[in-house]
Amino acid sequence: MFNRMKQDISLLVNNKEEILDIWLDYTIVQEMLCINGFKVDFFREKFASKVFDFAIAVVKSENTLGDCPVIGVMLMLFKKKHIPLADVYMICVHLKNALLHFSYKHAILNDKMIEEISTLMDYNFNGVIKEYTFLYYNDEYKSRHCSLTDKKQESLQEIKIQPQTLQTTSALSYLQDIDLDTEMIAELDELESDTLNAIEEAETITQNSLYESANLFEQYAKVLNMMLEFGELEYTLGILKELLLTTEYNTLNEDDKNMITIYLKAIISDLQSWRMAVFITHEAEDIHYLDKTLMSSIAQLQITLMPQDETQEDEIEFF
Repeated sequence: MFNRMKQDISLLVNNKEEILDIWLDYTIVQEMLCINGFKVDFFREKFASKVFDFAIAVVKSENTLGDCPVIGVMLMLFKKKHIPLADVYMICVHLKNALLHFSYKHAILNDKMIEEISTLMDYNFNGVIKEYTFLYYNDEYKSRHCSLTDKKQESLQEIKIQPQTLQTTSALSYLQDIDLDTEMIAELDELESDTLNAIEEAETITQNSLYESANLFEQYAKVLNMMLEFGELEYTLGILKELLLTTEYNTLNEDDKNMITIYLKAIISDLQSWRMAVFITHEAEDIHYLDKTLMSSIAQLQITLMPQDETQEDEIEFF
């Protein structure tokens, strides 16, 4: 599979930045990102670059189609910002266009190359659409109004989706199959307590508690990195850590500080409960029972911390 793309894989990898430039230079992509409050540079670094890497790994047979933690985290963030499915599609589809554009420019585009690029991207788009509609149709957002209707398009709530059957793995079963670093797990307990105490004592978020929270999430990500089953959670904690470290504390208003405090305490408490249920008491019937709740809270905090594109509509001619 993807034999034609493999022939020019080095050309694609070596020109990753050019391909990303093509993708994110499309006017419609910049419009969609800006309309929905994303800085192009932020999207490029946190998502576009990683999605490209994942696609290349699929071509190399190192990853399988439809199993991309980066896309899962991206879609969770998109959902929390109520980005219309049509906008999500327009952003994503232009990676396919960028690959075709690049291939044509470098004289490697032929019938087989078109077929393989289309197959690679179309299968990914299919997974994106299914996952995004599933995110909106299920869990606590099942009855929430979708912003698609704001643009007089079909509401996601009107789309009939077959329930997904998910296999579950209990903590006891899971721990029998892995080599658990109990020392690293134990270290998380002290870090959790120290971070929560720092937040509680100050009664609001401080520069120090931002750093302590970032350190805690970094340590969690290191632990999860040893467990392939938690790729999405590891990746989203990594993004959150970077945002906490780069947040300019002096620019935060009191409302922002209060929201950050609330979400940090909720996320840390949930991580603490999850760690205990899976790795200490082993009582969790499903090791992923808290994944979506955690990722939802993390996504909401990321939105609060994300750099906003203040120029947005001033720099773009929409019509």
